[in-house]
Amino acid sequence: VGLLCCLWFFSSCKALGDIVESSSLAPSAVLVPPLDGDASRTQRFSQREPEGLRTARRWHFSQTTGWRREKGRQRRRDDIGCFLSDIEMLRSCVNTTEIVSQTHWKRDSSYTKSWTDDDWKLHQVKSFRRYARHMKSWMSSTTFVSMLPTVAASVAWALACSVAVSKCPSIQEFVNKAPFLTSISSFTSPISILLALKTNRALNRLFEARSMFGLLLRVATSLAGLVVNYIYVPIDKNLGLLIGRYLAAFGWCVKGQLRGEDDTLVLQTLLPPEEVEWVKAQSILDSPSAIIFRIRSIIANLTIRGKLQGSVSKLMEEKLGDLERAIGACKRIKASPIPPTFTRMTSRVLCLFLVFLPLALVNSQGMQSTVGILVIVTFLSYIFVGLDEISVEVENPFPLLPMFSLSSDLDMKVVMQFAMKNDMPRAM
Repeated sequence: VGLLCCLWFFSSCKALGDIVESSSLAPSAVLVPPLDGDASRTQRFSQREPEGLRTARRWHFSQTTGWRREKGRQRRRDDIGCFLSDIEMLRSCVNTTEIVSQTHWKRDSSYTKSWTDDDWKLHQVKSFRRYARHMKSWMSSTTFVSMLPTVAASVAWALACSVAVSKCPSIQEFVNKAPFLTSISSFTSPISILLALKTNRALNRLFEARSMFGLLLRVATSLAGLVVNYIYVPIDKNLGLLIGRYLAAFGWCVKGQLRGEDDTLVLQTLLPPEEVEWVKAQSILDSPSAIIFRIRSIIANLTIRGKLQGSVSKLMEEKLGDLERAIGACKRIKASPIPPTFTRMTSRVLCLFLVFLPLALVNSQGMQSTVGILVIVTFLSYIFVGLDEISVEVENPFPLLPMFSLSSDLDMKVVMQFAMKNDMPRAM
C-alpha cells in the first residue's frame, strides 16, 4: 500500500508539472504580461512587443493596484490616484511607440502643435525679423525639399532650351516663328485659377478636420463631467472611473485610427486587461467606435436598473451621438479626397506651362541672357509648384493636426474632472 501511494504521488507531481509547462508555452502567455520572477516568459514576451508597450504593461500589472488580483483573489477598488498614475505613466512612454510620439515638431512656427503665447509672439514679430527667420529656415522646409526636384528639372529644361536655341539656327528659326509668348500668357490665368481652387478646397478640409477634432475633445470632456457628477459620486465609483478611463483613451484611439497607428500601448496603460481584450477583439469596429459602444452599454444598464435618471441618460446619449458625428466627419474627410481628376488636370496643365515657359522667354524681345531665363524659370516654377505641393500636403489634414497635444490635453482634462470633484468644498 505504501509503495502504491508513493507511485501515485510521483505520477501526480509529474502530471502537474506537465500542465504547468504546457500552460507556460500556450499562446495565452503572449497576451498576459509576465511576472518579474519568470525570466523565460519575460524573454518570450519581449520578442513579440515593442519596448514602450512592454514597459507600460509590466508597470500596469505590477504597480497599478487597481487591476491586480491580491491575496484571496480579491480585486482592489480603483481610485483617482491609480487613474492619475496611469496618465503619468503614459507621459513617461512618450516617443517609445508611434502613437505617443511628438511628430512634425519644428523650430519654426508650425500648425502641427498647439500654439501658446510665445508662439504667437514669435509669429507676429516685425516684418524684417519675420522675413529673416523664414529665409534662415528655408533650406530645412519640408515643402522646399519636396518640390526641389521638380524645380531643378524645370531649370535644367530651361538651360537646355536656351543652349539649343543659341547653338542651332533651325531651332532658333522655329522658336521665332511659333507664337510661344502669346500662348504662355493664356496659360497663366487657368493655372492660377486651378491652383487657387485646389488650395482653398484643401484648406477647407484642414479647417473642418480641426473643428471636428476640437468638437470631439470638448464633448468628451463635457461627458466626463456628467459621469463624475451623476455616476461616479452617487451611483458607482468603479463604473464612473471605468468610463473616465475610456474617455481618457478616446482621443489617442481617434488619433491612431486617423493616422494608422497602433493604440495598444494606450489601451494597455489606461484600461483593465479584460476591457483591453474586449476592445481588441472587436475586429469589425475600430477602437473609438468600440469605446462609444461600451460607454453606451454601461449608461443603458444603469438606466434600465433605475439607478440613473432618464433625463441624464438622454443628455449623455446626446453627447455620445456628438462623438459619433465628429468621428464620422473625420472618417469622411480621410476617405474622400479632392477628386483625383482635378489633381491630375492641375498637374498636367502645370507641366505644359513649365515646358513652354523657357521657349516663350527665348522668343521674347530683349531676353537674350541665359542667366536671366534661368532666374525667371526658377522663380515662376517655385511659385506654381510650391502652391500645388502645399495643396497636396494639406489635402490629408490629419498628419498636420496637433493630435498629440490635443490627446494629451483630453486625458488630463478627463482625470482632472474626477480630481476636482474630490477637492471641491462642500456646498452650504
